[in-house]
Amino acid sequence: MLTAKEQIPAPSAMQVSVEVAGVGVRYRLLTEQARTIKGRVLSAFSGRESSGAEFWALRDVTFRASSGEVIGIVGSNGSGKSTLLRVISRVIQPTNGEVKCAGRVTPVLDLTSTLHPEFSGRENTYMFGALHGVKRKDLDRWIPKLIEFTELGPFFEVPLKAYSSGMAARLAFGLATQLNPEILLLDEVLSVGDEHFQRKSYFRVRKLIERGNLVMIVSHNMAVLEQLCTRMILIAGGRIAADGLPASVIAEYRRRI
Repeated sequence: MLTAKEQIPAPSAMQVSVEVAGVGVRYRLLTEQARTIKGRVLSAFSGRESSGAEFWALRDVTFRASSGEVIGIVGSNGSGKSTLLRVISRVIQPTNGEVKCAGRVTPVLDLTSTLHPEFSGRENTYMFGALHGVKRKDLDRWIPKLIEFTELGPFFEVPLKAYSSGMAARLAFGLATQLNPEILLLDEVLSVGDEHFQRKSYFRVRKLIERGNLVMIVSHNMAVLEQLCTRMILIAGGRIAADGLPASVIAEYRRRI
């Protein structure tokens, strides 16, 4: 559980929100590709696309979320849950529709994608902070709390390439949730680490919720989502199939599977 020393900075006074309007994401499943460099160059200059079927990962997804909401996003594998978070975080550009975010978005999608293997935990912290506009003096003040939360101890000064996957995940999660995430996007991260760290992660997210942050969580853990979320969205076949109170959405999800 979070102690008095593990204080998370309060979000800004502005009303944060996410608006998703008519978002669709289309991929082309290629069935024929040019096998030579010459063939690829000719195809590119001629404007001809390789033949292939279209696959819509998302279709006409529309909803609005605002400060204080905790939204669980559920669905079967391949339904479009993670794609939706990547669109909101600007990792993927939608084929159509638009997303508007008021507030700083902190995605925790691939836990170690923003960390450099040659940098130590401390150096990665400074890099992560710089990318998110956090002053070094603020980072220096938060680092002892980060070390305590992640339980890295002396490994905080060791290059990331020497970490186990669990240690790297603890650092990434600790950074993302420590640096004032106004809009926090979590993709299957509450299950990282051992049971002890999972409990710490759960209570860290609870603290963010109490402070009025907007949190969106993709997970298959219905028990955790039912405890944390104020609202849930079910994605099926790339479309919103249900949007409402956790109990009713979970019931619809289980009915479908």
